[in-house]
Amino acid sequence: MSGNTIHYFARGNTAKGLHSLLESNIQGIKQVFLIDGGTPAERAACLKLLADRLIEENTAAELLHCPGNPEQLEGIIAAEKQSAILLNQFAPSVSGPAVHYVKIPGKATVPAEKEQELLQLAEQAEIARQNAYACFQKALAVHDEWEDIYIQRLNRKRANELAGEWVARLIPQASQNKTSKVRHRFLGAATPEGAVDFVGNLTDGLAKRYFIKGRAGTGKSTMLKKIAAAAEEQGYEVEVYHCGFDPASLDMVIVRELGFAIFDSTAPHEYFPEKATDSIIDLYEEIVAEGTDEKFAAEIQEIAGRYRLFMNKGTGYLAESKRCKEKMQACYTGLSDQQTLMCVCEEIFARL
Repeated sequence: MSGNTIHYFARGNTAKGLHSLLESNIQGIKQVFLIDGGTPAERAACLKLLADRLIEENTAAELLHCPGNPEQLEGIIAAEKQSAILLNQFAPSVSGPAVHYVKIPGKATVPAEKEQELLQLAEQAEIARQNAYACFQKALAVHDEWEDIYIQRLNRKRANELAGEWVARLIPQASQNKTSKVRHRFLGAATPEGAVDFVGNLTDGLAKRYFIKGRAGTGKSTMLKKIAAAAEEQGYEVEVYHCGFDPASLDMVIVRELGFAIFDSTAPHEYFPEKATDSIIDLYEEIVAEGTDEKFAAEIQEIAGRYRLFMNKGTGYLAESKRCKEKMQACYTGLSDQQTLMCVCEEIFARL
């Protein structure tokens, strides 16, 4: 994996439906190429070819993964070339004179005997996707119950003090007035394979990594929001990573010019220090009444069971939607060959 390449999700299958954070990531981009035509698999193949070419040439690249199939890309941002390459169907709001549409030539066709099957599969894929969102919404309501146990046992005064201490420690006063750039992304995503994240890649090479431990409702997101706001106020470039389950919640903040990442290191993105420079911040120990876990153990176990049930059902529906889409791809004939896709990529690459 190239050190100049970062991976993340700009869209997510969340408890609030399909949610996009694409817009802030293409601020400052001078030209956008939108790939259209062909089948979903052909468009994804074009992006893969382009990403491989950029990596081979050691060009810094941001690879945007698809939450419906995390092995596939749905976008590439090459900031040093001031360019972005996106799949047209995932960027409906992108428009203007700097937008170039690149169409895969030819026409994939569907035999007459497959037309009805294709329509039925498309309907089934969408129903499964919406069922997944309904499960995640129910899981979020259960998660609120989980949070409430700890919120009621929280030392709010100490929580505010602790957040202030970490803001002072991490965010120095800027020596000059600068305009901050803030990019919003997802730390991970709910996918057909379960929760997927790129924390290792995103934090690789940073001088300091802070692992926030705690429980639901112990103020991890609130602390991160305060750190992000302070960094923005001082004019730093800030990467704000939202929760792939609840986009209103934050899971990580990175300020590369200050050399740090601070993130919620609890399931489903639980990590532990690996380097001497890694540190743990344990909010449960710092701000929650002692013995809370033990006192509410039975209730927490029951809530956790219901939460996992809804999350697992949601993941199952996403997997069903993906299977339907794979069957849809198999319905097409007259697919473009590798050489045709290479020509499309060369057309884009020549204009970067």
